[in-house]
Amino acid sequence: MKRVIILLSVLLVFAVAGNAQSVQPFSLYVGGALSVPTSPDGFKETYNTGYHGTVGAGYKFAPNFQLVGKAEYHQFTFDFADESGIDGGENKLWMFGADGRYSLNMPAFPVKPFIFGGAGMANISFGDFTGSNTSLVTAYNDLVTDESETKLYFNVGAGGEFKLGPAWSFFAQARYVSVQTEGDAWVFVPFTLGLKFF
Repeated sequence: MKRVIILLSVLLVFAVAGNAQSVQPFSLYVGGALSVPTSPDGFKETYNTGYHGTVGAGYKFAPNFQLVGKAEYHQFTFDFADESGIDGGENKLWMFGADGRYSLNMPAFPVKPFIFGGAGMANISFGDFTGSNTSLVTAYNDLVTDESETKLYFNVGAGGEFKLGPAWSFFAQARYVSVQTEGDAWVFVPFTLGLKFF
């Protein structure tokens, strides 16, 4: 009888340990793609569609809810229209924040939809203008500040996740981002493709 109790106890410990390993509370995210400026007109008309990259780490507080801390980099290229002999002037944003991510419970659906929202800080800086048209380069550089500034941002979005294996998934998402710059907020829409691990 004693051996049976010991054997059952050992099996119970292994079962609990196996279950704990299968329910991983941590997730890692990596992704990127396009960032589209939408407003105000001064931001939308001055910069072209840019790109971004993002990394994040999430912790699951509930079966369908995760808090994700993230760092991301966005860069928008200056729209010179028909002007030649000038280059540079990129708008660069480093963003650090956190999102609450809620997965909708649809077990029969192969793509798991999710919604999210959060806030953080965005550091804005500008690249120098360069090129052969020195008078135009000088005029543009006189208009742009050399100093970076840090502003509050918030974002909301939605997407879908498709499981590719036991420990990783593909995701696609779109979101609305508003950076609280002086005057009108800068608003842009990043479209992100990426991988979620665990």
